[in-house]
Amino acid sequence: MLLYSELQTTVAITEHLTGGLVDPRIKHIIVLMLENRSFDHMLGHSGLPGTEPLTGTSRTNNDDDGEPVSATPDADYSGDFDPDPGHDFSDVNLQLFGTHTPSPGQPVDMSGFVRSYAEKCGGNVPQSRRIMKGFARSRIPALVTLAENFALCNRWFSSVPGPTLPNRLFAHCGTSGGRLDMSPEYFSGFRTVYEVLDRSGVSAAVYSGGWSSTATFSFLLKNQGSCFATLEDFYSDCDGDESDIPPYCFLEPRYSSGFVNGSFLPQNDQHPDSDVRQGDKLVYNVYKAIRKNRKLWESSILVITYDEHGGMYDHVAPGPITSPDGKTDLGFDFTRLGVRVPAVIVSPYISPSTVSSLLFDHTSLIATARRQFTGVWQDEALGKRAAAANTFTVPSILNSPILRLDDVPIADPAPPPPSQAELPLNDLQRQHLVHAVFVESQLPPHLRTSIDPRTISTDHEADSYCSRVYALAGVATGGRR
Repeated sequence: MLLYSELQTTVAITEHLTGGLVDPRIKHIIVLMLENRSFDHMLGHSGLPGTEPLTGTSRTNNDDDGEPVSATPDADYSGDFDPDPGHDFSDVNLQLFGTHTPSPGQPVDMSGFVRSYAEKCGGNVPQSRRIMKGFARSRIPALVTLAENFALCNRWFSSVPGPTLPNRLFAHCGTSGGRLDMSPEYFSGFRTVYEVLDRSGVSAAVYSGGWSSTATFSFLLKNQGSCFATLEDFYSDCDGDESDIPPYCFLEPRYSSGFVNGSFLPQNDQHPDSDVRQGDKLVYNVYKAIRKNRKLWESSILVITYDEHGGMYDHVAPGPITSPDGKTDLGFDFTRLGVRVPAVIVSPYISPSTVSSLLFDHTSLIATARRQFTGVWQDEALGKRAAAANTFTVPSILNSPILRLDDVPIADPAPPPPSQAELPLNDLQRQHLVHAVFVESQLPPHLRTSIDPRTISTDHEADSYCSRVYALAGVATGGRR
């Protein structure tokens, strides 16, 4: 085993030769991106190093009656956030500035979360106060334990003050193309990290629990056989040889509940108002799958983060950031970050209770992958923001003086058996349905379903339809789905 000083010398030599910080120990970067939870909501009450107490008047929001509402650690696993909190651009403006239409130069004061949720709750003041709820540390054991035993990033912000899909576009492409909406028709014009890595001979894959919005990217559609797999495939690959796992992996949860090969699988993305325990169990399963393969463990970084805050309270004001391409939408120029989200980095080269206060957003994922696996990342192939982004294969994060072979004990989240009752579609599931309809419209007529999407009203039905479209798109493009 190399001593820490020898490893740092090796890294320094590699950096000199390549012009970038390439850590020879890291062969895999594995990203698990969950849904719609803020940093304070998930980790603000954990007491972990790197968190700040959520007490005092600076940690309150006024409700519609003018009463201050404090952040409290009493969030329930589900049931608190129906209806779904607002997280479109106008909603986030209200949350950050206290108004939908802030004046130029108006400071961000994080004052409007309760009033924003009141708009979704029809003015119900007691219900609107729920947006200030967060989780006690014992409620989400997998996420908290990994944050405590590896690295917690306390300045990782969503890329856009808006909804899911623009933020996920930044995670895959470094830009949303100057769009703040959720429309599917503009996905085809993007260059993704997957094709950029592919041009350098580096393989990458999306492992998804079901429907994936990445199915609307042209490059991925054309290369489904090599670029797409299921989460069950990921677990199976972890059981095999370390080389079975591609250098860059992006893991997506299940966004809807449904049946796969006769087995019922619950929604586990943590999107409100799904059971948060299911998502924490997913975190647990992914960590355990990597950890049990020693060669994979010794050569990997696992990043657990969230696409955006989902309307949940956070007290840290997002600051300025580089525009990826100079485009604007709704008067917004993409030079301000979205709300802070949880981010935990796991690796055997990280000391317990590491805290990183480097500024990250989702473009740090693709910048780090390119920097680590190609040595080139500042050429703006994925936009100016990704070219300027901080990366996380740095000595301040990969700081352990020894290779850690301890298996961190984590209490199994053990969610209850999921109900097989069909549920109404949430906002994200509706958008995924719209995307699947768009993908189907691009298929040859003989490969389209006979399903009328207007008749779909439940998560089971949406899951079945999206999965069917996904499979047909694979047939159309020569992929395995």
